[in-house]
Amino acid sequence: MKHETTIVLSLVAALSLVGVLMVYSASAVGGDAVGMLHRELFFVLIGLVFMTLSARFDYHRWNDRWIYRSVTGLALALLLIVLVPGIGVKVDGARRWMQIGGFRFQPSEFAKFALILLLAVKLNENREYAKRLFRGFLPPVGIACVFAGLVLAERDLGIPAMMIGTAGAMMFLGGVRWQFLLLSVAPGAAGLFALVWFAPHRLRRLFAFINPWDYRDDAGWQLIQSFAAFARGSLLGRGVGAGEQKHGYLPAAHTDFIFPVIGEELGLVGTLAIVIVFACLARTAYRIAANAPDRFGALLASGITTMFTMQAVFIMMVTTGLLPTKGLPLPFISYGGTALVMQLTLIGILINVGLQARAPEPTPLLVHAV
Repeated sequence: MKHETTIVLSLVAALSLVGVLMVYSASAVGGDAVGMLHRELFFVLIGLVFMTLSARFDYHRWNDRWIYRSVTGLALALLLIVLVPGIGVKVDGARRWMQIGGFRFQPSEFAKFALILLLAVKLNENREYAKRLFRGFLPPVGIACVFAGLVLAERDLGIPAMMIGTAGAMMFLGGVRWQFLLLSVAPGAAGLFALVWFAPHRLRRLFAFINPWDYRDDAGWQLIQSFAAFARGSLLGRGVGAGEQKHGYLPAAHTDFIFPVIGEELGLVGTLAIVIVFACLARTAYRIAANAPDRFGALLASGITTMFTMQAVFIMMVTTGLLPTKGLPLPFISYGGTALVMQLTLIGILINVGLQARAPEPTPLLVHAV
């Protein structure tokens, strides 16, 4: 599967380069563009170092009891510590970051990896009981709820949704009965409804999603400006650096809403190219997972692939008005140190699985043809 790992590296490199370019463009107005560029390049460099290390680290060692328990314990500890006033940095009412020197660290990004790792370990260990309710279904559900609940306490609904979605996909691929997963949809939807209904800011976003022009001065402003960016970009775009929405009109242009900036400056052609690259990356990564040498590797690779694919699809749908507005970075492209470093680190683990994966056997027809 070395060919697949080369493709993954090439696609991730392409997305990261686009990210550096678009972060620089999106931050060129009203900010320190050169400083942002230097920080983004620094995060890419650190991410590449961690990606190289994780690609050279035998993924089987992540299944070691001491290692996965340490990762899980550290992730849970950080999720708790960030909630402590005076330690966690509070921005717009949410306490999601920790200040370390001159940089901010977001524990929930590390928690994504910890969740994927722990689920891969437990689903692999309990494979004989995968079809059972109490030993196959409820334990991974409990693990996912603990992680998602702690992140939810930070007033973040996006990452918990990604965690639950990834956990569900891993459970399905791990052999858990689809009937159990289907029956869990109703209580999950009810819980999501309660989280939105009893939170005024989320409820307002939902109403703005239904008709953003009724809330054009507040909750609907960002989505309307996102529409404007795509419309201005038309087919071929206005050119890199020539976008107008980043001039104070589109909030979070270099982070959560960088996709509309791409749409305005690179046009429909550019946005479709990004979609195609993500689709090719997901297809190749799932191919690596399907040909992993063992069940643990398959679960680990599929969890990593599901997480970044689901997040990319989610933020693309949000910025095009297909889902209610919720901030999440576009993988490998949006500005954000912790997210980018962790994403590249996970790609390194995926590459290690791919380097050890067995090449798919040719079909009898192909053998005959050769």
